[in-house]
Amino acid sequence: MEKPKTRKNGALTAIAVTTTIGTELAVTTLLGFYGGRLLDERLGTEPWLLVAGVLTGVGVGIFGIIQTMQRFFKS
Repeated sequence: MEKPKTRKNGALTAIAVTTTIGTELAVTTLLGFYGGRLLDERLGTEPWLLVAGVLTGVGVGIFGIIQTMQRFFKS
């Protein structure tokens, strides 16, 4: 009987993926927040570009998370 293959360092891989997901979502959301705030101050459109920036950042972050999860489950 053949034993199922197990990943080496499975716990470390899970921690790395979790950290990557959290960082990715936080960074993209913060970039959207600060970018939207900067544009709002320059264009005088408060708070609309800030809201759009945050939503865009969250959307980009979710897309990045999906990409990360696909790479993780593929390997």
